[in-house]
Amino acid sequence: EISYAVLNRKKHFAPCKNMMFYGPPGTGKTLFAKKLAIQSGLEYAVMVGSDIAPLGPVAVQELNNLFDWADSQRDGMILFIDEADAFLRNRKGGDMSEYMRHTINSFLYRTGTPSEKVVIVLATNSPEQLDEAVHDRIDEVVGFGLPSKPERQTMLFHYLVKYCTPPTSFNEKLNFYWKYPRALYAGKKLIRMEGVDRELIERIAEETEGFSGREITKMVVAWHDAAFTLPDAILTPEVMLNVLHKFHLQHKLKETWTREEALIFEKLLDMGQME
Repeated sequence: EISYAVLNRKKHFAPCKNMMFYGPPGTGKTLFAKKLAIQSGLEYAVMVGSDIAPLGPVAVQELNNLFDWADSQRDGMILFIDEADAFLRNRKGGDMSEYMRHTINSFLYRTGTPSEKVVIVLATNSPEQLDEAVHDRIDEVVGFGLPSKPERQTMLFHYLVKYCTPPTSFNEKLNFYWKYPRALYAGKKLIRMEGVDRELIERIAEETEGFSGREITKMVVAWHDAAFTLPDAILTPEVMLNVLHKFHLQHKLKETWTREEALIFEKLLDMGQME
């Protein structure tokens, strides 16, 4: 629906829709914005919210330069603002500098009137921290959740084919050597799989509940690397399950970090209320 809205805007000269993508890290917010730009034929540019504060007194000027440059693109542009909550956070907080307040006001001014060329896409893990006037600038809100079991299974098959399957047909080999010409003379070993079947992938998809898409991608790359520690670079169920166990431990460790940060934040809030 969003893709067609962007395409129709380009065909019929309708005003652009600004969007907000929210959800946990690694769930595909940046990837979707890139694919949206490719499908719609728009240019694509990224800025990070945390880059604004260090600019200090020149932040407003640089932001206006960015919008002027985006408006000058002939085919239109998707301007992707990652970590938007680091920049466009609520102005009611008392810890915000005057420079940051002026920059947010400038952003609100530049986005107050619908553009015919620039699609603003904000990405955030914490949409509740954005200023309420920023919420008013958003036309479409899209939530990106953690992948379900069928989605995890699809990802596992996709990345296994991408990273752990050697080229077999003539076209696949041609594309491989075009992409990695050094393999022609460096004697690059090609990975292969033994004993990896659908039942194993279904089991792993079941046991990766709570994993993000990025974690699944990294795990398949880790399978690839672990297979190359063997003499013949063979990916086996044993190798895959060993790596899965390691990723389970890492995932649980990261969850403890998140819980500890949440507890600290709650304590700070309580202290502020007591004061």
